[in-house]
Amino acid sequence: MKKTLKFVAALGLFLSATGCVNNEQKKNDNVDGLNSTKVEPVDLGLTSGTKWASCNVGAESPEKYGEYFAWGETSPKEVYSDTTYSYYNVPDSVAADSSAKKVWKNIGADIAGTEYDAATVVLGDAWQLPNESQCKELVDECEWTWTEMNGVNGYKVVGKNGNSIFLPASGVRGAADVVKNDMIGGFWSSTLCDAAETSGDFAMAVYFFSESRAVEKGGRWMGRAVRAVAK
Repeated sequence: MKKTLKFVAALGLFLSATGCVNNEQKKNDNVDGLNSTKVEPVDLGLTSGTKWASCNVGAESPEKYGEYFAWGETSPKEVYSDTTYSYYNVPDSVAADSSAKKVWKNIGADIAGTEYDAATVVLGDAWQLPNESQCKELVDECEWTWTEMNGVNGYKVVGKNGNSIFLPASGVRGAADVVKNDMIGGFWSSTLCDAAETSGDFAMAVYFFSESRAVEKGGRWMGRAVRAVAK
């Protein structure tokens, strides 16, 4: 099952790299824009006491996808790729296909509450990105049921105390398109992947589809949803 999740997590990168993603921007009716975000903290009875936001950043209701962000960026954009990523550089003197020379800027091992945190920048100081441990706690301590809300696929996540949140299958952004929305979903954590100590190109994120969910690494430049936690 983990292999399946890793395949799904890598799908957006594969499609973008092979040219299978349409480079024309498509209208996404599930995106309301940053100024429409209306969130409330939801207590799920988790061991850590973490309270999760009721909807994604940029969404006006739980089933809306909201906006997509690359890891460490605080504004959505038209195209998501390594070359449009703010914290990635290919020196002018080096060919773009020389991966060994690509430079991923170090903006911190955990960006929660910093200037690189989209949740804090957009929603205010009361909110931040969840760290890897908080994401794992959400996966491990709650009951996840694949369902629909107002015609949108996703997970109803029920805590120990009976309270719940809905996580829409928002897909990922690769190049200029949304990949596999309504089939897969997920959102960024604030934590840089341990395996990225030398390359720096991966951060941890929650991934899910109808059969499973996990916390896995993903390319920092990909566009993913953000689900905040209360500070």
